[in-house]
Amino acid sequence: GECTITGVDGQRCVSGMAGRRDDASRDYRRFQEPPPSPRAKREASDGGGGGIGTFDDGGDTMSAEGGYARSFCKAMFNPLNPFAVGAASALSVVAAQTAWMRQTYEPLPHPQEDRSSGFIEYEHSDWSGRTRRALVLGDSLVLGVGCDKAPVLSESLVRAASNGLKSHVAWRSFGIDGGDCRGIHKFVVGGHVLPEGLEADGSDEAAHRAAESLFRGDARALRSEGTRGPMVDLCVVFCGLNDFKKLYMGRTAGTFGRDLRNFVLDLRRSLGAECSIIFPALPMEPTRFPEPLRSFVIFVGEVFDEEKTRLARDHTRIYFLSKPSQGWWRSVRNVHGDVISADGVHPNEIGYKVYGEHLGHTIAKRLL
Repeated sequence: GECTITGVDGQRCVSGMAGRRDDASRDYRRFQEPPPSPRAKREASDGGGGGIGTFDDGGDTMSAEGGYARSFCKAMFNPLNPFAVGAASALSVVAAQTAWMRQTYEPLPHPQEDRSSGFIEYEHSDWSGRTRRALVLGDSLVLGVGCDKAPVLSESLVRAASNGLKSHVAWRSFGIDGGDCRGIHKFVVGGHVLPEGLEADGSDEAAHRAAESLFRGDARALRSEGTRGPMVDLCVVFCGLNDFKKLYMGRTAGTFGRDLRNFVLDLRRSLGAECSIIFPALPMEPTRFPEPLRSFVIFVGEVFDEEKTRLARDHTRIYFLSKPSQGWWRSVRNVHGDVISADGVHPNEIGYKVYGEHLGHTIAKRLL
């Protein structure tokens, strides 16, 4: 399929997104799905728990409405439930609402300006003396669909992380309108983010080459600290929404999980073992879908997010960032007003800004 892309040069184009896969490196065989440990089985039976690589936003990790949506859907589609016969009617309503939205949805234009790179200077007296490098990848959220002037999510996230980490941060972002996990993966390794032919074997040398390619021409970003060459310290990946939109094509949560593992394997080969890879949850609560479609979308989003949780639990330096609580979103609306754009799906500039700041602060707490 074709997709619209925006790179650091500000040019948009349509790409068929041909990808490539290298042979798995012996040093990274651990990224193949291992048998679940007894602890993992216990945590799974308990509903997931905190997980080794799971962030906590300091409060509710599951929103009230998200928990309601999960309980409602599990109850309604449980064949032992005497009221499960109503699930067929509810599902037919969801299908009708989905079809109606697909027919009536009008895509929002892209932002007027491109803002896909930058350098955030930390100018306080407690500066750590480090310059970190961040890469933000994802779908239309990263591209900034819903913003009028310029995308703000990546910059807001990086600025908040810079304050929390007490360091300068050089950053790059790449967004694909309508990109699912497979599409973003192919986009990254197919020459749009990392050059084709770049030798990627998971070594420090490969990580240095990737950083030099991403931040070429930026002397501040490529400054080394001590004997350590420049590397990408942090990679944030927004994905999942466009994957579960393809449920009707057989793209289940299990398929999404396999796509995530393949993506992480290639990211590790290119960015090295020291790069922290973060997958935020899908914050579907603020959307303006009609009921019962909204509850169904929240439920399905949580099912797909469980694949990110599993990946984070099984591997080091891979983290899942839980979505903010419903109370957090309510307080944001009380202060800032509406946080969703005209299409009822994408955030507006205020929504992107406050959500990016929330993510950046939480990421900094974990990486300190």
